[in-house]
Amino acid sequence: MPWIVVERDGKQERVPLVRTPKGVWVGWPGGSTFISKELSFASANQSPEDDVVAPMTGKVVKVNVKVGEGVEKDDVLVLLEAMKMEYRLSAPRAGVIESVNCVAGDLVDLGKLLVALEAQ
Repeated sequence: MPWIVVERDGKQERVPLVRTPKGVWVGWPGGSTFISKELSFASANQSPEDDVVAPMTGKVVKVNVKVGEGVEKDDVLVLLEAMKMEYRLSAPRAGVIESVNCVAGDLVDLGKLLVALEAQ
């Protein structure tokens, strides 16, 4: 995983980066954010908001969905354990599960695609 060094309050910190076709995930202690690419043309592809990705490095505790299953907005799709805490990763919108890319016990890195919803 590539890293950059950022200086904050006079201290240098390593920050992980994960590049995807849709942009870059940037991690920091206790969180992460997605920075999407700006395209100069319209695209019918899924947006990053249709994907459920690992917000940090952790272990998949439970996967609550299967491919083809319908979900509602905010349904818990995956439970992820990181830094001795459990994170409930929820559906960003109602839809049908297109792919599930993890199983319980998997160790996943920041930005790894865990579950994708079918395009609207």
